[in-house]
Amino acid sequence: MNLKKYIHNEELLLTLILINVGVLYLHTFDELIPYYAFFEIVDLLFTLVFAVEIGFKIYEIEGNNKLKKYLKSNWNKIDFFSVVLSIPSIFAFFFDQFEVFTLFVVLRSLRVFKFLRIIEYIPNGKRISSQMFKAFRSVMFIIFAFTIYSVIISLISVSLFKHYSPTYFHNAFDSFFTIFKVFSGDGFSDVVADIEANSGKGVAFMYFTKFYFVFIVFTGSILGLSLINSIFIDQMSRSEEKSEKETDKLDEKLDRLLQKQEDLSAEIQELKKKLNNE
Repeated sequence: MNLKKYIHNEELLLTLILINVGVLYLHTFDELIPYYAFFEIVDLLFTLVFAVEIGFKIYEIEGNNKLKKYLKSNWNKIDFFSVVLSIPSIFAFFFDQFEVFTLFVVLRSLRVFKFLRIIEYIPNGKRISSQMFKAFRSVMFIIFAFTIYSVIISLISVSLFKHYSPTYFHNAFDSFFTIFKVFSGDGFSDVVADIEANSGKGVAFMYFTKFYFVFIVFTGSILGLSLINSIFIDQMSRSEEKSEKETDKLDEKLDRLLQKQEDLSAEIQELKKKLNNE
């Protein structure tokens, strides 16, 4: 049995990934509870198969620091960590004393990230995903600043509306979630209506509340999220243009090399004719 042949068979691995996703999908239906044990066993077998796959690929790398070399690829990182995080769930399944690892049963679903390898089969998939990662790094600072701004607004909102709308502003975390919903344009009117129904304050307070949330929507949604989105798209466009320019340069170099090859072939033919004449 040629193990290496199967380990590097991408079509086979993709099929296994799709089946694994299907098993995880079926495991969520209450109607299939009688088959849960079977799904668990199949799921664990997939964990072992993927672990063997990764272990073999690391083993066959030449030189020292094999793991470090393997993890240089972002795709390998996704494969490695998605499987490693799920391995402790195997012990939790077979041994009761490993109930401390029950949390890892949830992490087992991280293996679904291996499904991302399907991008390899999409035309230009790797190039597009690489551009996305580069664009995401470009907006990281803005995302961080936007998160800090959201936390500040959520804390202010708790102080203002906790007693008037505990459903939305019970604590800082609930407030953060509510503010993020408002930023996304979801439930803006419901939040204001709830505060108005429970506050019992005068008209001035309600005008202030409406102005406050209009300000939040304007700064968070129109300026914040739109800014992040526009910069992300701009970076994607620049990466695409850069890739096209690099491709054009490579094509030009290839054309020059082919031309030189043709010229060299012509010179060789001329030399052969001269030698034959002599």
